[in-house]
Amino acid sequence: MTERKGIREHREMILLYLGKYGTIICLFIMIACFSYFLPSFRSKENLINMMGQVAFLSIISAGLTSCLKAGDIDLSIGGIATLSGNIVAWFLVNNYGIALSIVNTLFIGIAAGVINGILVAYIGFHSLICTLATMGIMMGITEGLTEGISIWSGIPETFSMIGRGAIGGIPIRFIIMFILLIILHFFHQHTEAGRKLEAIGGNPVASRLSGINIRWNRMIAFALSGLFAAITGTMVTSSLMFSDSNMGLGFTFPAIVACFIGAATIKIGHYHILGTFIGVLIMVVATNGMIILLVPGYLLDIVRGSILILSISLASIMARDVK
Repeated sequence: MTERKGIREHREMILLYLGKYGTIICLFIMIACFSYFLPSFRSKENLINMMGQVAFLSIISAGLTSCLKAGDIDLSIGGIATLSGNIVAWFLVNNYGIALSIVNTLFIGIAAGVINGILVAYIGFHSLICTLATMGIMMGITEGLTEGISIWSGIPETFSMIGRGAIGGIPIRFIIMFILLIILHFFHQHTEAGRKLEAIGGNPVASRLSGINIRWNRMIAFALSGLFAAITGTMVTSSLMFSDSNMGLGFTFPAIVACFIGAATIKIGHYHILGTFIGVLIMVVATNGMIILLVPGYLLDIVRGSILILSISLASIMARDVK
C-alpha cells in the first residue's frame, strides 16, 4: 500500500513538473529540430529577424498581461497599435519632431486604455465586448485620419534607429523590449499596485472587502495595455518607415495565445511576464520555422488556434490539480 502511494506521488510530481516546464521543454525541442533540419533557421540574419518579431509581440503581449492579471481582456490592442503607428507617422510628417511625436502618441495610447478602463471598470461593460467595440472605433479613427492612404514619405530617417538600429549586433527594439519587460515584471511582482492586480483577478470579492479600489486598479491595467500597444505601434512604424491602416491588427491573436501559454508555464494558472515571454518565443519560433518550410498561411492560423486551445486546456487542468 505504501509502495503504491509512493508511485502515485512520484507520478503526480512528474506530471506537475511537466505541467510547469512542459512549454519550455517544447520550446527547446522546436529550436533544436528547426536548427538541425533547417540551416537557414539558425542563420544570423534569421536570428536577428526573429529578435525583431519577438520584440514587437513581447511588448504588446506584456501590456495585455496586465489586463489578464486583473481578470479582464483587451481586444483593442491591435487597434491601438494601428492607430498609434499611423498617428506617430502623421506627427512626424507634420514636423512635430521625433521626441514630441513619440510622447504625443504614447499619451494617446494611454488615453485609449483609460477610456477602455472607464467603460469596463466604472460603467460596467464586459471587457470582451467593450474592447472589441473600441477596436472598431480605433480602426475607424485611423481610416479617417489617413483617408485609407498609407504614409510612405516625409518620415525622418533618424526615426528608423528605433526599429532598425542595433547596438553590438543586438536590435535596439529588442533592447527596448528587454528593459520594458523587466520594468513591468518588477511592477507586477514588487509593487503594491502590481500585487493588487493579481489579487483582483484571483478574487475580486475578497479584494473589495480588503479595501482595494478595484475600479481604479482595473483602469490602470487598461492604461498599461494601451501604453504598451502604443509603444508597439510606434516601433513598427519605425521599423517599416511607413504606416498602414491595418498594420497592428495581426498582433491581437498571437498576443492572446502568448499570454495563455504563459499561464500554463511555471506559475500555473497565473499570468506573468516571464511566462508571456516564453509564450512569445514559442509563437515566433513555430511561425518562423513553418514559414521557412513554406507552410501555407491558412495552416499557420490553424496551428495558432490549436496552440491556444491546448494552452488554455493545460492551464485549466494544471490549475485545478494544484488547487
